This record gives sequence, structure tokens and C-alpha cells, in this order.
Amino acid sequence: MMRWQPTLALTCAALIVAGCASQPRGSSNTSASSPQASKGGGYYQNDGPPDDENIDIDSIPDAVPRDEPYSRYGNPASYEALGKTYYVLPSAAGFTQTGRASWYGKQFHGRRTSSGEPYNMFKMTAAHKRLPIPSYVRVTNLDNGKQAIVRVNDRGPFHDGRIIDLSYVAARRLGVVAHGSVPVRIETVTPASMRAEQRERSPNTQTAAATPPRRPSASAPRATPAASARSAAAASPPARAIKVANRIDSPGAGNAEGTLYLQTGAFGDPSNAQRLRKRLQHAGFAGVSVVESNGANTIYRVQLGPYADERTRALNGQILREQGFTAQKVDR
Repeated sequence: MMRWQPTLALTCAALIVAGCASQPRGSSNTSASSPQASKGGGYYQNDGPPDDENIDIDSIPDAVPRDEPYSRYGNPASYEALGKTYYVLPSAAGFTQTGRASWYGKQFHGRRTSSGEPYNMFKMTAAHKRLPIPSYVRVTNLDNGKQAIVRVNDRGPFHDGRIIDLSYVAARRLGVVAHGSVPVRIETVTPASMRAEQRERSPNTQTAAATPPRRPSASAPRATPAASARSAAAASPPARAIKVANRIDSPGAGNAEGTLYLQTGAFGDPSNAQRLRKRLQHAGFAGVSVVESNGANTIYRVQLGPYADERTRALNGQILREQGFTAQKVDR
């Protein structure tokens, strides 16, 4: 692990806090221009779209994934914001997550992000709490199926229930601006994954080119806008479970004793414990087990692990809580 000098560590901490998304909408913060009550359009009175919204969004390209070294700033092993500790992933490989996306605009335009770069609301960028900086992710609006690729260069959002803060143009591309926040799926993209996707699409493209388009039947009903949106969402890549490969290691790696666990529930009824186990597995969590206690009253405890070390367990506890599960440290 890279060893930082005290001055550099203080600089990095300041950059993280100074990152534009580290001032969460609707939460207390130390900014002199603290956001106030929300108003129409889903933003707060000190933030919002640019004064001139007459922008050709289609002319702004998606971020193009590149193999970049991680930023000198914004990538500590962990950091604190608004009283919470966040653990930065050492790699973005295989990361996928579902939750709500918000956006930030003119209030932060030109301010320094956690990477040290100035925030530009006219570029396809985003802020995330745990992904290494920079990373590239594909964001899918689960309400309308629209997609965009953005470059993560900032930290945030620290508002509960939000997983990513989009730049203004990215939010416009996805249809987020009018709503303030929307449900999304994000997944890491790399130059290699993009090439693989292009290879997978190539045979389909050739087949489509060889097959003449079918003329629609005169009696066929016209699709409504709502139906078109549902079709677009259905045609988007299928949602992948939130893997605990979001975490640092697989359970048990490097932990010979196998003593570090997380407990997500305890029940007197074994069927309730099994239902929670299935929910966790369906969400993509591995290493889930139901442990039966000995005693006069049998308790069925749902636990995950073992984990390699304390940092890995803490990171997984954070992931569980972000997905709406409880997470209590237990040793056995």
C-alpha cells in the first residue's frame, strides 16, 4: 500500500471534502453556500441547470473508457464524510450496483473535484463514494432504459439512498434532471469490456443487415410512448446481481482462522432465516449461511463470511447496509 506523507494526506483529505458531490443536497455541511429547500425540477435553490439550457445533448459524446492510472488524489484506503467512514475499492473490476442516481450542476461548475480536476457540468462525469478514481461506468435509467457512459472523477453523493451523482449533461441524457433522482443500474466498463461487447454485437449486426426489414401490418396497433419506454428498458442489458465481488476479496481469502463474519438477522422461525438467506443470494451476496444456535430456545442466525481481514468485513458491511440489509460484526 502506498505510504503518504502527512502533508499529502491532509491535501487528499481536503480534496475529498472539497469535491463538489461531497456537499450532499438536503444534508448539513460546512459549505458557505449550503443547499436549502428543494424547488421544482428536483434540485436545490443554490444549484440547478445552467442559465442557458439550449444544449444539443446528442452532440455530447459519452465518456470513452481508457486505461488510466488512478488519480494521485481522491483514492485513500478510507475517508470520512458527514460522520461516516467510506472504504475505497482497490479495483473497479466487475463492479455493478443498483440504487438511485441524482445530479449536480451550476453551483459546483468549475470547483475542484476529489480527483483535483475542475468539475465541468457539460462533460459526461459522475461522483461515487467507493469506486477508484478514475473509473468508467455505464449508467442505465431503469425507468426508461436510457444509457450513458460516464467517467467517475469525484466523491459522493453522501445523501442517504443515492449511489451516484451525475453531471448535468449526463443527467439530461438519462432523463434525470426533471425528476431529481431516478432508479439506475451502474456497471464498470473498460476498453477490454467494450471490445468484447463489440465482438458480441458484430454477428447480430451482420444478420440484421442480411435480413430486409419487415413492413408493419396495417392492422398492427401503434405503440404508445409508455409501451416504447418499457420496450427500451426490456431491450437493455439484463440487470446483474450486486456481486460481493464489489468487495475486496471472496469470503475466507487470507483468513485461515475463518473467524470474521457479518450477521444480517436472527430468527426463532427457521423459515424466516431461509427467506432472508435467499434474498441475500438473489442480491448477489456469496458465503451466506444459516447458523443454528444451541440452547433451550433455538435461534437461527443469518451470517456472511468468513472475511479475509477487518477492512474487507467493514467494506462488506457497508455494501449490505447500502442495499437495505443490516450488518452486525460477529466473530466465531
